[in-house]
Amino acid sequence: MFSSPAALTKMESKLVCQNAGERTYVLVLDAGEEAFAAITAFAAATKLDAASLAAIGAFERATVGWFDLAKKT
Repeated sequence: MFSSPAALTKMESKLVCQNAGERTYVLVLDAGEEAFAAITAFAAATKLDAASLAAIGAFERATVGWFDLAKKT
């Protein structure tokens, strides 16, 4: 069962794997929930200092950005 560590979001989360200091969580957001705010709140609540993200699902609207290593921007 999922539980929410960040009381300000409707998002649900579950720790599905923990190995050698690495943790893997599954996050489930409600339709219309603002993804960046929910994930940021989750990271703060679980004291994450680094992470990677993989997503399956759909967004009503999204802005995508990336870091250009060659340009460092």
